Amino acid sequence: MTGLLLWKATTRFISMKPCTIARFACYAALVFAPRFAAAEQNDFIAANAGEIKTFLQENFANANSGMVIGLVDEHGSRIFSAGNLDNGTTAPVNGDAVFEIGSITKTFTALLLLDMAGRGEMKLDDPVAKYLPASVKVPMRDGKEITLLNLAAQDSGLPFNADGLSGKDWVARYDAFTVENMYSFLSGYTLTTGPGVKFQYSNIGMSLLGHAIALKAGTRFESLLLNRICRPLHMESTCITMTPELKARAAVGHDESGKRAPDYQLQALAPAGALHSTANDLLKYLSANLGLAPSGLRPLMEKMQVIRHRDSPEMGKTAMPWYDQSVYNPPGTEFFGHGGGTAGSSTFIGFDKRQHRGVVVLSNQNTIHSSTVGWRILQCAPLNGMNARTMQPVREYVGGGIAFDLDKQTGTLRITKVYPNTSAALAGLSPGLIIQKIDGIPTAGKSLADCLAIARGTVGTKIRLELITLDGSQTNAVELTRQKFRL
Repeated sequence: MTGLLLWKATTRFISMKPCTIARFACYAALVFAPRFAAAEQNDFIAANAGEIKTFLQENFANANSGMVIGLVDEHGSRIFSAGNLDNGTTAPVNGDAVFEIGSITKTFTALLLLDMAGRGEMKLDDPVAKYLPASVKVPMRDGKEITLLNLAAQDSGLPFNADGLSGKDWVARYDAFTVENMYSFLSGYTLTTGPGVKFQYSNIGMSLLGHAIALKAGTRFESLLLNRICRPLHMESTCITMTPELKARAAVGHDESGKRAPDYQLQALAPAGALHSTANDLLKYLSANLGLAPSGLRPLMEKMQVIRHRDSPEMGKTAMPWYDQSVYNPPGTEFFGHGGGTAGSSTFIGFDKRQHRGVVVLSNQNTIHSSTVGWRILQCAPLNGMNARTMQPVREYVGGGIAFDLDKQTGTLRITKVYPNTSAALAGLSPGLIIQKIDGIPTAGKSLADCLAIARGTVGTKIRLELITLDGSQTNAVELTRQKFRL
């Protein structure tokens, strides 16, 4: 992976699957200037339509997989799509195609908690242990118990996944995880961070929340979700257990190699990632979140949008459980979103609170990331003219204007790119130079993450690099000024 001396090197795509680190692709800041103005345009859908159509045609017109993109704003909604269901028919994907939505499910689970609290059936500050069998020992730290709110806000201190998952692959491991496994894990786990201290994305935490809600309600989690969220919002194609009619329009997933991938059959982990839905249904969900459609759930949805943590390295600002993934928010905007990933799907829903705009991206493949596509649409950033598999959301960085990487053979830290109109460019730096020291600290033997940590700093501060040429014939020391970039 490549290090970028502009703030951080990689983006993690958070989903039900273990985090995948994607190689960072960068573009000059000036590329985005014309279309950021579109963030202020009144007709969000019209401003993005051409870009989306071209993107879908170029990447999915002849593919066995597909992508559906839905947009909504104050003027209405619109669906764009290309590609195929690949479910044994020649049917294309469309707004009614059914996809696994993975971890987008977590937003429904958190909303369900607020609904329970609003009805007086549970209290947000209740310890989750109150709703579990007495035999289950829920971990504590520093005298603090894990509350229902901690689980919904994902700051319980519980890890990404439970320890000891077993199976030949992640589908098998997740599918095999039972309530008994959950209880055993909880009783044996020691928190390393106290509840409420920091955001920690957690499949096990959200699953525990859904389980506690179902126990209190005395019914199945899916039944509760359908009756209290999906049916009131007229989301008739959103469920965990699909009917034959829904299966007939379900998109078959594909893994990174393009092979068909099985759907999850989750048990205890269902509240973290088991839902199926369509773009049309999720546009209704976003419309309610944005106040574009009347809904009794709207006051609860607004509570979910309150920022609770601002310092998550991967997820940026986080709410309950929405996040902004540290993407650039153009002036006058405020973004929230949530991605989902399964063995064969990549999904995303996101919205702009201030401009009242939303985007849904559903795809039955895993090589073009729906989260990236969705964030860039909200940003009114280009989708075309770059590699769809490596492009990233636009982010604001601080640094001296170079990217670097560890050489695979020698382990030396080398400059891989110099960005124009930066202090590095003005200093005459070029790719291939070896970085021997950063601010006097030798880079030899250090990891890429270590080097990035040494190089970080605030706007206007200096960073000193000691450089040598590949053949070792010349050495040089340069001082760069850190500045802001959008890439």
